[in-house]
Amino acid sequence: MPDKNIPWLQLGAPPLLGLRRYRLRFQERSPGGQPSLRSPHIGYSGSAWRGAFGHALKQSICVTGLSDCGACALLHSCPYPFVFENRTPPDTKKLALYPRTPNPYVLEPADHAYDLDGETVNLGLTLFGRANAQIPHIVEALKLAGRGGLTARRVKLELLDVQAEFPDPGDDWQAAHDLGDSLRATPSDQAQPVPSSVNIRLISPLRIRRNDRLVGPSAFSFRAFAGNLLRRISLLTYFFGDAPWETDFAGLVRQAENIPIANSDLSWREWSRRSSRQGAKIPMGGLVGTFEIESPELTPFWPCLQLGQWTHLGKGCTMGLGRYALESVGQGDSPESKQPQWPTPNRL
Repeated sequence: MPDKNIPWLQLGAPPLLGLRRYRLRFQERSPGGQPSLRSPHIGYSGSAWRGAFGHALKQSICVTGLSDCGACALLHSCPYPFVFENRTPPDTKKLALYPRTPNPYVLEPADHAYDLDGETVNLGLTLFGRANAQIPHIVEALKLAGRGGLTARRVKLELLDVQAEFPDPGDDWQAAHDLGDSLRATPSDQAQPVPSSVNIRLISPLRIRRNDRLVGPSAFSFRAFAGNLLRRISLLTYFFGDAPWETDFAGLVRQAENIPIANSDLSWREWSRRSSRQGAKIPMGGLVGTFEIESPELTPFWPCLQLGQWTHLGKGCTMGLGRYALESVGQGDSPESKQPQWPTPNRL
């Protein structure tokens, strides 16, 4: 419950977004002597996973062979555009002037989600709301993507198994086929008490814009962070949830303007990905590091801050960018703090 001394802005209920987290375990099938996805020379594999996934998903689902989904009569009923190229519905009340909506998945590749064991490679996958109904198509596409080979070096992977995080606390991960259709309870439903201060650690590069410019360390503010997070969660609940999240967004953004950042240790991490479609390297640098929020006005943002650990935020969310973790101040031995650091810039 919010502190009675803090204005609650008539926020109503916290955001409700059904989600499920999956873990796909692959066995490496590369010829001897070839670098693996674990090699530091490969760098971050998120863009390779996303590109291979999109290609395999369309290959396994498309029945028309059209290169442009926008000209297809099945546009609003086909699983491929719904998952990978989500177009704005004609009757939408949000993003009506934009051709695309957010996609309902996030990939968390290799080291960033789970420990590696031997020559296996783990891929984290989070699906939001109605996208969970497409899990058979999505798993089959990721299976084909692994077999086709990842990165320019075509590291081939064979899918071994798929697990899902069980909805009940303490049950951890179980085989996905044993879980039926239930969704994992959202972090908002499992909200922890609001701390007096919290450390936010940017695990993968965060690319957010303000005034049409990427935000760097010197221009970073809680308003920029919170504004992007509120927008992302609002759109995900609207397009993929059972009901859109209604709240005083303008009031929250105004309040975020007055929340200071303490102990900021942010830096810009350069990174680029290879685009086969454009035939060029695309800059994908972003913010990494930590910053602390210790304002009592943190309360109204707390449900979104917790949920955002699963949704990510900023550009490149689907390939795993914009991932962060919440840590209690002084909590140096949390599970999040033990996760591997962002790897060296990729050389795909």
